[in-house]
Amino acid sequence: MNRKAFGKLIAALRKEHFDQEDNRLTQAMLAERAQKLDPLSPLNEIIIGKIERGERAILDDQTLLSLADTLELSMGERREFYLAATGLDDEQIHATKKTAEEILATVIQMLTDIQLPALLLDPYLDVIAINDILLNLYQTSQIDLYSRMDQPAGFNLLGFIFSADFEPQRQLLGQQQWRNFAVGNVIYFRRTTLRYRTTKYFTALIK
Repeated sequence: MNRKAFGKLIAALRKEHFDQEDNRLTQAMLAERAQKLDPLSPLNEIIIGKIERGERAILDDQTLLSLADTLELSMGERREFYLAATGLDDEQIHATKKTAEEILATVIQMLTDIQLPALLLDPYLDVIAINDILLNLYQTSQIDLYSRMDQPAGFNLLGFIFSADFEPQRQLLGQQQWRNFAVGNVIYFRRTTLRYRTTKYFTALIK
């Protein structure tokens, strides 16, 4: 992720936070929060502005840590955040000589062979592939899945587990187990989507 893209990500993460009057945080407000958390924080309104505009080429450890703390990123989100800050793109981070088609074929074969419930997700938690064991576990048929094809984000895992289609499974889980299951998936979603918060598709998903 280049510096301009990283800057847009910081702006998007900032705007996920609100003050007591339900206004999105401004750069000045974020700087004020950073100083309250750590009086030695290098962040101020000018620096935050430069970062968001992609004008700050060097981001030192203390600046990144202060941003992560002030933006209240979870452990999983921090991992993605620091990866984004390296300036590398996905192809550089996950270097491979195989084509996307070859990788997909290998993973689908793994889903077929594995004797456990399993599925393949993209960073938005859209389901790419799912094995029969998991379909049976959720008492879901391929016909049920096809009926969701015309729905917006119909194959999104979060959309599915919070939909009416998943109600029988929610009842089987029980209140506490369902809560743990739902919260775990939301936390995972926040981690995997962190580097994609500026995309139109992410915005559409959370509306």
